[in-house]
Amino acid sequence: MQKIATAALCLAAGFALVAPAAAAPAPLTLTSTAYKNNGNIPDKYSCAFDHKAGNDISPPLAWAGGDVKAESYALVFIDTSNGGKHWAAWDIPAAATGLPEGLKKGYDLAEPELKGGHQRAMGNASVNEQFFGPCPRSKHKYEFTLYAVKVKNLPGVNKNSKVADVEAAAKKAAVGQAKLAGFSTAKP
Repeated sequence: MQKIATAALCLAAGFALVAPAAAAPAPLTLTSTAYKNNGNIPDKYSCAFDHKAGNDISPPLAWAGGDVKAESYALVFIDTSNGGKHWAAWDIPAAATGLPEGLKKGYDLAEPELKGGHQRAMGNASVNEQFFGPCPRSKHKYEFTLYAVKVKNLPGVNKNSKVADVEAAAKKAAVGQAKLAGFSTAKP
């Protein structure tokens, strides 16, 4: 009986040595070549660039999906200092790995690699279909949140939706998320 118990222990120890350790899942990541996480957002991407709020140049963004299986992506840009929901893009194709600098104006994203995607910003009709960058006049923290979503098209979101509607739909359908934060003191 003791020989059987010793053999069982050796066998168990052998399996422990042979079995590979389970790798942690690769996380979804979001970066920009324009600024580092928790760095300063350059004025080029704010109201300071053209001295008026809205219709700003969007920064270049890149992401890696890690082990997340997304059907599409959504992005939301908010002022975390006051909760202001500045801009959102959604229904970004799953094959996309980022957004180029300076997205064109329009509800439908015009860039070929983003076909099927849409955008919406805060503000009136003259500025609500293009990136709406920082314009805080004092130091505020802003965040891009990238949502990997389990559907190709966010349900209940359309041309008349607000950024908050996109954010709520993206949160509900999310299978992963990543954030990129930055600070701005831009003034018009």
